[in-house]
Amino acid sequence: MKQLKNTLISSMIVLATAGAYSTANAKQLITNADVIEQMNQTKQQAQQDLIAEKLKATFAKTTFTNLEPSIMDGLWQAEISNQVVYFNPDQELIFFGEIYDKNGLSLSEQTRLKWQAKRTAKLDVSSALVIGNGPIEIIEFTDPDCPFCQRFSEWADTKNAQYQQANNGKDLFTRKVVMTPITSLHPNAHKEAVHVLCVAKDNQTNVDTHEALSQVLKGTISYADMLDCDEGKDRLKQHESISESFGISATPTLVIDGQVIQGFNQAKLDQIIRTKLNASQESAKQNQITGDK
Repeated sequence: MKQLKNTLISSMIVLATAGAYSTANAKQLITNADVIEQMNQTKQQAQQDLIAEKLKATFAKTTFTNLEPSIMDGLWQAEISNQVVYFNPDQELIFFGEIYDKNGLSLSEQTRLKWQAKRTAKLDVSSALVIGNGPIEIIEFTDPDCPFCQRFSEWADTKNAQYQQANNGKDLFTRKVVMTPITSLHPNAHKEAVHVLCVAKDNQTNVDTHEALSQVLKGTISYADMLDCDEGKDRLKQHESISESFGISATPTLVIDGQVIQGFNQAKLDQIIRTKLNASQESAKQNQITGDK
């Protein structure tokens, strides 16, 4: 009996020792894995930095963002004005185009959407002009002297009016307007933008802001009647900083439902609005069914 007891105690000591060794060994393996992972990340970052320098040196007059390896070996992908381009560092070539998988899915489009989501998540438009109070938010980068910005604004006004008529005067859109005058194309756009921001500076109703924006877009206000104020100029600097950080190169640029749309693409906008309204109606039906049970 005493011998059996000693044997059991010895076995327990061996097991405890083995368990302690296994735990220590496992911790060491985890530590080693972390070190290897860090080394790989450092190596990848160093390679990416070299590629970025080469890309910048080869195409010095072009600004690239979001450089990363592409799905194809030897090619890197980067962004120019919301478009995906591919760079071959060995041959010093870039090309535009779409890469599709065997199922017809555009991998280039998936990359664009990924980058757009990353940008929009960081986008701070707290200083933007706000027009309306509807369920669909649109961030607008607008040049007040831009004809396509006028066409977009008229489209938004029409859609909003139609929705109001069917929904007891409720707005369809919450428009967050970032004034983005492109003075190289429209020399008077800066003055027009300042006027709109001066109208909004005293926290007047967004109807006044909306009217001021509509007037400059349609050209129904003379330059002699436009306001000029330091507050408007300072706020415009904030708007221009937002536009620059977001990489705006054309107006209108619209952010809606996490997507970035350059130019006035009415078909694309109509599709997004229909999808969101249908989803909202379906959700309301489901909530009603749940409530009736």
